[in-house]
Amino acid sequence: MLKLLIVDDEPIILAGIKDLIEQANTPFDRITTACDGIEAIEMLEYFQPDLIITDIQMPGMNGLEFIRQAKAKGFNRFIILSGYDMFDYAQNAIRLQVVEYLLKPINESQLHELLRRLAIAILDQRQTGNPEEGKKQGTIAVSEHVRMLMDYIHTNYMKDISLSDAGNVVGMHPAYVGQIFKKETGISIVHYINTVRIAKAKELLNNDETLSLEKIASCIGFENRRTFYKVFQKHVGQTPGDYRNLNRAPSH
Repeated sequence: MLKLLIVDDEPIILAGIKDLIEQANTPFDRITTACDGIEAIEMLEYFQPDLIITDIQMPGMNGLEFIRQAKAKGFNRFIILSGYDMFDYAQNAIRLQVVEYLLKPINESQLHELLRRLAIAILDQRQTGNPEEGKKQGTIAVSEHVRMLMDYIHTNYMKDISLSDAGNVVGMHPAYVGQIFKKETGISIVHYINTVRIAKAKELLNNDETLSLEKIASCIGFENRRTFYKVFQKHVGQTPGDYRNLNRAPSH
């Protein structure tokens, strides 16, 4: 999914940061390391990271010079880790448009939140950066990934669709697919699933009077009649029984 390069000349810190990120279960599932800026520059050509975390004070080539050279090669997302809270370093980082300047020792929750936020931004740019990727689903302009997920829901609404299922469909981490879906459509995945289910329920209520409400609930993916009633009334403003009675064709 997403690739991350970590650059630090201290092996223990380098391994610790890598382990910390891997344990956080972020979308950065391909993580590699470099022990200095020179090695990192060589790795850029074949690894092509989506995000780079780098120390500043390193032998051979310091972090700021590494960032300058990496930016010249087209890489634009950097987090600086430093043991030095110095104004000059921070000022240079701002000039280089570094996304964050973090001090050692690392605040785990701060790093996890930062990676979560950057992952969403990167995935969002992947989907919306190319105008050709934007598709129309009804009146909503959505990316290819969201369109794929909508198509999956329309085909599998009768199943118990989890965020893990949704993530597998589009190749995204479950923790992020829901946020991206809501950002593009304005509604949650669960709300969209229920909208599709209620539309199908209306069709069954109108076209087949022999089907019991329990059977309809089961057919459209609700685990019981009570949940079906609750969701139907929330979406339609009527119970399923009232809806069927009001829309029943007159007998001759």
